[in-house]
Formats: sequence, structure tokens, C-alpha cells
Amino acid sequence: MKIAIDFREATHPTRAGKGEYVYQLVRAWLISGFDAELVLLIHAGQTVNLPAGKWRVQSFSQSVWWHWQVMWWLRRRPVDVFLATLSFIVPALTSAVPVITTLFDFTAWRFPRTHLSKAIWLERIFANRAFKRSVHLLAISEFTKQEAMNLCGVASAQITVTPMAAAEQFKPLLADPVVRTKYHLPKNFILYLGTIEPRKNLEQLIKAFNQIGPRFPEVALVLAGGAGWQSESTLRQANNRIIFPGYITDNDRPAVYNLADIFVFPSLYEGFGIPPLEAMACGVPTIVSDRASLPEVVGDAAIKVSADNPGALAEAMAKLLSSADLREQFRQAGLRRVREFGWRRTAELTWQIVQRYG
Repeated sequence: MKIAIDFREATHPTRAGKGEYVYQLVRAWLISGFDAELVLLIHAGQTVNLPAGKWRVQSFSQSVWWHWQVMWWLRRRPVDVFLATLSFIVPALTSAVPVITTLFDFTAWRFPRTHLSKAIWLERIFANRAFKRSVHLLAISEFTKQEAMNLCGVASAQITVTPMAAAEQFKPLLADPVVRTKYHLPKNFILYLGTIEPRKNLEQLIKAFNQIGPRFPEVALVLAGGAGWQSESTLRQANNRIIFPGYITDNDRPAVYNLADIFVFPSLYEGFGIPPLEAMACGVPTIVSDRASLPEVVGDAAIKVSADNPGALAEAMAKLLSSADLREQFRQAGLRRVREFGWRRTAELTWQIVQRYG
């Protein structure tokens, strides 16, 4: 069987959620030896770094016409299935081969202000048509599946949940002084890791930290990640105890998690939310908001607080910082929880769907 996969996001050195999902899925397929030839669709000039196996690259010019080039290529039926992992445009406009489309989130519906008007228009225009023409849909969480059903009227039977997971490099490690020095990290700190943008609810986290700051003068707040949409007001609050080290490379992320005392992820909306899972895999006690997919991801292995209540968040952080026993309790719970997720399992679930339609 030949499977074409939109692999563009997975080639980025700073790949985000979608790119991580596609990269880890393909990597798991290759390592596990699934009997398929993978054709990775990318922009001309992009490079692919994967284990050896039955895969090859098919590149198309990096322009607004990329999707139309892919559609013309698919009309020749060079593959048995197309796995659409980024855009709804090709799934909406082609039926040359069976198309399976992956759903990540519905921020264009729930948080339209975080997108360009053109992007919102394109997403909404093509989404419903893509959902109807795809032979099946994959959702990265039960929450995202419910969003598709509630917002777009997709039938439950048309969607299979194929969750994300923490990659194997996220595990308990000894403190790394080189990484600590590289990012100017203090001895004791509360960590957030993700994009710096309003949807991540960092203003509430800063308010909560300022409430407990006098009680824990030795603890800093580290907000790590690249600057996103409307990040300026958040970044202006930097001081000697609120630190913005910038983007953390993939190689350094496990070490940064392991240096933290606790991890906090107060996001307002996530299709899955992989940073809490990565933190728990590193043995870091974790606090998340009670919104969207986050309760589904962490289960009972993390503290969940109201996203719009900085007082509750401050109390949760203070409890963890004050009790080594409580931190150890959530450390062990988190390590148990992450074992329920795995890229091998996600690869197997996806393979079952591909076989059904390929």
C-alpha cells in the first residue's frame, strides 16, 4: 500500500503540535515496520530527517499553488490513500483517491481573533466540504471529536480518536547545569512552556504568581516559548523573577522540564495540549486549567483549576511548593498517566483506519 502524507509541518526545526504529530506518527510507522510505502509531500527545498525505511519525498513548489499541484498529482492515482494532516483545501476539492483528514482543533471557530481573517475564511469554507468528502476523520482527542460533532455536524462514527503522546526523550533526568546556564534558569522555578500568546492565559498565571511571590521569594516564574500573536503586553512584564528565556530547542526541552519544581499550563483552549504530558513524563508535578482537552489528557494525575480564577491557581501552586510529599504524589501519578499514551498505539490506530480504506 502507498500512502501520501502532508509532511510540510514536520520538516520545521521548531515544529509545533501539528508537525510533532505528523513526525512522530510517521516515525512510529517506520520503526514498527508497518507494510506500507510512505510518500511524504513537502515544499521544494524542505528536508526530511527520518529513520531508514520505505519512504520517499515528493516535493512541490512553495507557493499558493501547492495544494493545486498536489491535487493534479493525486489525479494520476500514484497512491492508495492520502492522509491530510494540515490543510482542508485538498480534502475539500479532490476525490481522486480516498482521503483521511486529521482534526487538531477548532480555534478558527472558538478563537477567531487569533487568526488572520483570510485564514479563518479559508478554514471555514473548506472544512465542511472536506469533512463530507473525506472517507474518515482522525481527531487528536475526544474533545476535538466532540467539537467536530457539535460545530460541524459530523457523525460520531466518521471520527476515530488517535491521541498524541510524549516522545521517548521526555523522561526523568538528572539536572543539567549546561542547559540551566544556556537559558539563564534559576535554581527554583515554576515553568510554563508553549507559545507566548493570549490563548495560553499567561496573564492569569502572572497574577497568580504575584499573589504567592512574597511567600516564596526563592522561586521564579519561567515562561518559555516563542513569541506569538499579541505577546507584547505579556513580555513587557519581565523582571528578575518573571523570566522569558525564549524558544527552547527540541533537544533541550526534556532537560528544561526536569529542572522545574512544578509545571503550569493554564491554557484556555487546546485540541490536545502536549506540554503537560511531556512535563509529567519528566516527573514534574503539573497544574492545568479545566478547559477544553486538558482534563482529558491529564486525568487525575495533575491538579486542575478554573482558567479564570487566579486565586485558585495561586493556591494550587502554593500547595505544591509547600509540600514535598504532595509533589511526589503528583510526580508518581503523572509518570503512571503518561504510560497510557504512546506513539506506537497511535500509529496502530491510524494504520487500522488506513487499511480499511486503502
